[in-house]
Amino acid sequence: MASLFHQLQILVWKNWLGVKRQPLWTLVLILWPVIIFIILAITRTKFPPTAKPTWDSSTWNSCDGWMAQIFFCISEEIDSRYRVMVAQ
Repeated sequence: MASLFHQLQILVWKNWLGVKRQPLWTLVLILWPVIIFIILAITRTKFPPTAKPTWDSSTWNSCDGWMAQIFFCISEEIDSRYRVMVAQ
């Protein structure tokens, strides 16, 4: 168990030496996520999320081009043509 803590201490010391020897790179590593977060926050405030309309059962028969309704509209059209042919 002492070996684990000793390895951790050496690893932290090695990391600290890297921070001390390369201050510019350390600054870049700290500022890069902050800059990305600021860009995302500004974008979110300029373009707030909008609520999408929920599915309504009254629009199911409208055949307005929704992908889920395409097959329904086609089958309804075929059924109506078939009924006309059978009635004649």
